[in-house]
Amino acid sequence: MRFGPDFAQRCEAFAARLARRRVGREAAGRASVLGPGEEFAGHRPYRAGEDLRRLDWDLYARLDKPFVRVERREAGERWTVWIDRSASMGVGPPTKLQRAAECAAALARVGLGAGARVRLVLSPGADATPSSIVLRRAADWGAALARLQGVRAEGRAGLAALWSRERADCDRLFGVGDFLDGDARGWFVHQGRGRRLAGLQWLAPEEFAPRVGRAVLIDPETGDELPIDVDAPLVTRYERRLGEELDHWRAGAARHGARHHVASTAREFEDALAPLLED
Repeated sequence: MRFGPDFAQRCEAFAARLARRRVGREAAGRASVLGPGEEFAGHRPYRAGEDLRRLDWDLYARLDKPFVRVERREAGERWTVWIDRSASMGVGPPTKLQRAAECAAALARVGLGAGARVRLVLSPGADATPSSIVLRRAADWGAALARLQGVRAEGRAGLAALWSRERADCDRLFGVGDFLDGDARGWFVHQGRGRRLAGLQWLAPEEFAPRVGRAVLIDPETGDELPIDVDAPLVTRYERRLGEELDHWRAGAARHGARHHVASTAREFEDALAPLLED
């Protein structure tokens, strides 16, 4: 798995675009992606209908004009990104792991730019335990890219191995993978208590729309092969079941106040990732 020659520049541009939008939201008095803990950033004129508790009464007394305090989120958050590197992530090209690693790297860049400490955690794969990459400052990002490029899709343990064993000691928790293993309840239990949860589910185009005809199903985790005749009724049943599964994840996210976005690996990471970060 390799990043493209312009990948770092794309991440920088993506982070800069989000930062500009965040500044615009804060100037309009809206919440930003950086979570709880606010500090004063300036003033703007009061708009009719706004909560009067937001008025700066001292400034009003001096100027005889209503102004609202504009706040921005403090730095110092902790972001964690759980990354699925199980064998099922090797479907492609581009592989699901490729897109997941791109998103993890971009999230790290965005988080560092916002002043957060970022921890990337890879599922166990073929190993016994997960591995992690901790980024505390911008200088750590290049080394993180190098480590991510060495990751392979292998083994059976995916995101479920993380949400069942890892401690989510963070303010924002992202899960990036195909979400094909584990019970949704084990994932959504991590939402709340001051933590925000967001999942990005990557699927290959052929997983959305299988082709009719003779095919060989290959289990990426075991290598077992199964010849099969794919006809239109089978595709219809598969697509119905997949739609129900994706709806299940979306409904669970809505019910728990989390975010869940589904994307095809035919899309670029910027388009898929932006909905998780733009409040």
